[in-house]
Amino acid sequence: MRIAIIALLTSFIAGVFAAGTLKLMVLLTDLIWHRPMAGTPLYILAACTLGGLLIGLTRHGNRDVQTLTEQIDAAIDPVQRKRTDIWLIALGAALAVGFGGALGPEAGLIAVVTELAALVSLLVARSAAEEREIGQASISAALAALYASPPGGAAIVHHEHTPGDWAEAKARSIAYLDFLAALAGVAGFWVTAQLIFSEGFHRIHLPHHTPPLDGTDILYSLLPGAMGALVGAAFLQARYHATRAVEARIASPVVQSTLGGFLFGLMAAALPILRFSGHHEFETMMEAAGSLGVLALVGLALAKALACTLCLSTGWRGGAIFPLIFAGGAMGYAAHFLQGSPNVAVAVAAGLAGATAAGLGRPMVALLILLFLVGTQTAIPIAVGIGFGMIAARFSPQITH
Repeated sequence: MRIAIIALLTSFIAGVFAAGTLKLMVLLTDLIWHRPMAGTPLYILAACTLGGLLIGLTRHGNRDVQTLTEQIDAAIDPVQRKRTDIWLIALGAALAVGFGGALGPEAGLIAVVTELAALVSLLVARSAAEEREIGQASISAALAALYASPPGGAAIVHHEHTPGDWAEAKARSIAYLDFLAALAGVAGFWVTAQLIFSEGFHRIHLPHHTPPLDGTDILYSLLPGAMGALVGAAFLQARYHATRAVEARIASPVVQSTLGGFLFGLMAAALPILRFSGHHEFETMMEAAGSLGVLALVGLALAKALACTLCLSTGWRGGAIFPLIFAGGAMGYAAHFLQGSPNVAVAVAAGLAGATAAGLGRPMVALLILLFLVGTQTAIPIAVGIGFGMIAARFSPQITH
């Protein structure tokens, strides 16, 4: 009971820290991109290349590209992490977001919350097991706050096989604690967000949809779900091979990240909407999609997946969930045009679910996150998309995100 209370209080504070960290990232993004010349191709290319250089300098001589899951696993033992490394990761992740990287802010939140968990553990933890409980609960809280999904935040952190010599019953109790910690984190984030944000950070807004419950939602979800899963599988394939090539052929992390920034900058200069995670750009894409054709939307979806691949495979730190939602949504809209479905929300929801489930390789995590981010009115097409994503992930390289 003692460690549970400590973990829950720490998780509430982790939600507060998550909101504050996001606010700082927003301020950095505004500083870089809210300038008179910021929309010009040359500025975009220069900014992304400079961002890549600075990110490379924070990687501390490590040529291996760390995935998000590897960062989460390391953060679960917060006291064992070198504090210098934690802050370099946080700085690199903030730079990745601030300089327009096509990835989410997860890495920065995890790094900051890892430092919080380490400080709390040093003060109150009596064993390595308690340190892990505090670390795991804190990360669950931060991710739950970001996705506005307590079960999603807990699921993305919790592993079926708990490390070390913990008993199975102990692992189950920690899973329950993770969920309660995720609730506390969302509460802490919400309270803080009311004070520091002028607009919401959550929800993917789709056109209103009332499920007819006559089976047509399933029918009109099949093609977009399959197309979304294909773009998610393409992302997995591209990231797997790109990361291996970068690690094998480029020894310097500075060169890796700078080259990634330059190549990403070329893409973003041609298509500025590829910048950033895709969360806020999703609505812009939806507004423009009506005037775009099928080929343009498919190209936009593939370009977003490639932009995210370039960033992640060259050491830009962040998450892939929001870019996959954007890419899958564009693919779903293309399917909507192809099949002439009556409600675009059904096709878009199925497409983004297919891409997210395939690209993450963890369909249940994708389902728990999307039901909160998108809403239950499109639960049927989301479920159909998740099914296609599950199939696509099964035949794709397994990458720990």
